[in-house]
Amino acid sequence: MPVTETTDSILFLQVAENDRVILKYHTDDCGEACIHFRPIYEALSNDDQYHKIVFLVINADDNLMAKKRILDKSQPVITIYYKGRLLDSRHASTKEGVEELLTELMAKN
Repeated sequence: MPVTETTDSILFLQVAENDRVILKYHTDDCGEACIHFRPIYEALSNDDQYHKIVFLVINADDNLMAKKRILDKSQPVITIYYKGRLLDSRHASTKEGVEELLTELMAKN
């Protein structure tokens, strides 16, 4: 499933409408970690084993509520939701770090 850009105004609707959601927060100036991580996140979104998960991204520079969630702008923040409920949120900029979150999300029934 392709990665979808979201905004503060529709994020919680998207989370409520989908059982499994992973969200990547980023800023325009988050640096090398974000630049190198973008294709990894996109590749994971197209992996068939994660077809039940909606992959979202949000630019914290353009969204005030999202901006409050990012404390360290040097790497992306990844958040997972299951059935509208926040499960986990952490800094992650490696494939393995995100796969750990995806495994946690896929294990939910």
